[in-house]
Amino acid sequence: MVSKPGSRNNSAPDLVDFGMFQLSALAISDQLRQELKQIVSSKPYPLLIIGNEGSGKHTIAKCLAASYLCDSVKSDGSACGTCPSCRMILSSGSHLDLVILDPGPSGKSKVEEVRTEVAGRIFEAPRISHNKVFIISAEKADTLSETCQNALLKPLEEHPAFVRFIIFCEDSDRLLTTIRSRVQMLRLGQRSDEEIRQILNEAGIEDPAAKSFALDCSDGRPGLALTLAQDEKYRQIYNESLKLFKAFPRENRTAFLIGGLEFFKANKENTDMIIRLLQSFLRELSLALLADKRDRVQTVSQVFSDKELADWAKLKIDYEALLKLLSESRRALSSNTNYDHTISRLLLQMRAKITAAPPGS
Repeated sequence: MVSKPGSRNNSAPDLVDFGMFQLSALAISDQLRQELKQIVSSKPYPLLIIGNEGSGKHTIAKCLAASYLCDSVKSDGSACGTCPSCRMILSSGSHLDLVILDPGPSGKSKVEEVRTEVAGRIFEAPRISHNKVFIISAEKADTLSETCQNALLKPLEEHPAFVRFIIFCEDSDRLLTTIRSRVQMLRLGQRSDEEIRQILNEAGIEDPAAKSFALDCSDGRPGLALTLAQDEKYRQIYNESLKLFKAFPRENRTAFLIGGLEFFKANKENTDMIIRLLQSFLRELSLALLADKRDRVQTVSQVFSDKELADWAKLKIDYEALLKLLSESRRALSSNTNYDHTISRLLLQMRAKITAAPPGS
């Protein structure tokens, strides 16, 4: 999808709260904050933002675009939020001097769009701001084809001083060497738990279980953390995973070979997430059993009731062995082992270790 000047693009809702488009409002490390400040104030060299899905590429790209378009940038590089350019973004979710070439997560840009919307308009003078900004997605391997990249080469190298380019992708190695040689690169790493918590708090996520789930399964990626905490589908996976975990002390082998395996197979694309959740429940159980009752509220997120903890406390549980088993299963699945066999083995071994069931039961 090409976002033309004055039109509302798919990302418009993110622009409603202008605070989200100020660098000072981002939950990021001091080092990254300084890098972004330097980018805003430095020579207008095309920028390539590199990061895994959910790492915050889109948000940072929009923050930088707002700063580039702002008439009165703050000392920390943030857009002021009050100038005509900032007010235009705030009111309409777009800007006359902002062009976004982004077909979405499953789409592909067309070479005609690159030639028309980028190469064909690069020498148009800004209408409102002192700069003109182009945001271009090369998100996935095939989002921006080799033909599209070749059409970008001349604009990236020969453009007016008022033009700012922001490109983002997951893997820079999939871009042409000639593209990489024309840009400065900004790599986004994982965010700390503290930064993720701040992002979740700012998004209004109050449920402790949702926060814990997002922290455990997002790998420090803020976009993914927000999705996990807010999407009902993932919330259901969390609840079903917890139900499965709590069944280990009481259900028989058949229940896991049928119901447990079917749950995994029905959510096969989220298998790694489910295993990570089981690891998280083990850690929380361990902490809860070690904590005094009066400290339990501060120690865990109320995953287990007092009665459940009392029942679990009667079992002999080798937490280290169980966590190792879960980690080994994750590695085995990443090596394309037989899915049904690996999951069945995982479930039965977890049941045996948690229940200490005698052989042949």
